[in-house]
Amino acid sequence: ISITDEELMKSITSCGASFDGKVYVIGNEIESRIQNEVDLAISGGAEIIFFNSFYAQHEEWLFDGSIVSEEMLRNILIKLYPKYKYKANYFSTKVGNGTELSKINSEIMRVWGSDVKLSYEQLSERLPYIPLDKIKNALAQNGDFIWNTTEVYTHVGKVDVTDEECASIADYVAVSCRTDGYASLSEVPLGEIEARNNELSLTAIHNAVFGIVLADKYDRRGKIITLKGNTLDALTIMKEHCRTLEKCSLQDLLDFERELTGESHRWIPMEAGYSVMVRADKNSYVAENYVHFDIEIDGALDLFVTDNYLPLKSVTSFAVFPHCGQAWNLFLLESYCRRFSDRFRFEVLAVNSKNAGAIVRKSCRLSYDQIMADAVAESDIPLEKAAIEEFLFSNGYIGRRSYAKTDELIEQAKDIRERRD
Repeated sequence: ISITDEELMKSITSCGASFDGKVYVIGNEIESRIQNEVDLAISGGAEIIFFNSFYAQHEEWLFDGSIVSEEMLRNILIKLYPKYKYKANYFSTKVGNGTELSKINSEIMRVWGSDVKLSYEQLSERLPYIPLDKIKNALAQNGDFIWNTTEVYTHVGKVDVTDEECASIADYVAVSCRTDGYASLSEVPLGEIEARNNELSLTAIHNAVFGIVLADKYDRRGKIITLKGNTLDALTIMKEHCRTLEKCSLQDLLDFERELTGESHRWIPMEAGYSVMVRADKNSYVAENYVHFDIEIDGALDLFVTDNYLPLKSVTSFAVFPHCGQAWNLFLLESYCRRFSDRFRFEVLAVNSKNAGAIVRKSCRLSYDQIMADAVAESDIPLEKAAIEEFLFSNGYIGRRSYAKTDELIEQAKDIRERRD
């Protein structure tokens, strides 16, 4: 070939699309097919097309036609549609400055139609050129899209709520917040809303009601509604509720918390019960006036706690404890040490119903982590994860055979043993 190398390279490059050091010859029929598919989508209303989704939808004939990557596809689209707005992973038919998320939101609403609710799968079928993970993110980020059930959403505009119902809900919440400091979304008067919107779950209806009627003036934590700026939370409300009770079961507190928040967090009811009431046994709490704790109880505890601390479970007899109005047990003793003792306090990783935790002298300055490390160091067990976790569990320091900070505890125990040696 008589032409120069430079001219030869130009000639070869002009035959097709360059990619990864090679030139791919792409026939006119492939470009025409790409154009037909894009024109079809645009004529249907699509304003944004992601290169990876388009390629995935048509990979078989694109690859056979020598378009072997999304980057090659992007270059061809730029040549075919030079006036569109191109980003790294998509192009848009509109030149406006809207964000990727706002464009996807617009596309979701475009294809929603008259349906009350749609699943991820249905939306993905209607938006084949938008990645599913982008659709999921848009639904989660935009408060107008309301979670209905697993992988199914509705839109706030699809929920039928009358002006009268809005007014009734607003009045109820205003009065409740004024008198109690909060309202529970579970208790708002729904009227006929649930019946008229029978395709939707109760969770979706509650979420929609909050968004439509209350979101401008109120904050929400779970199902607890407070005026904007207020810091009331479930634990505070549970404590106030406990102050109104003479007696209750643990299940009563669990049920109240579930009604309040719509969820179940066992630690909240138990923490509230321990903070305000006295836990009489595993299943019940009583008001303070049902118990008469005597200073002699500390004297009885001195017989057991001969050092700085002792696991609660190590108290195995209550024969020396004075009568207090309730039958002695480990739950009652924990309540006493938590709030009533002059000489002792109670330490534990988290409230529980397994009697895990330790009675600690108030003069002892060790944290609970340090207490466990000290107990391990004082024992003759090997400083190995499995042995330590079994020791802590069987001796009542933790409520299950696992501990997130075992590695740190091993180092602390090593230091303690080295200092004592």
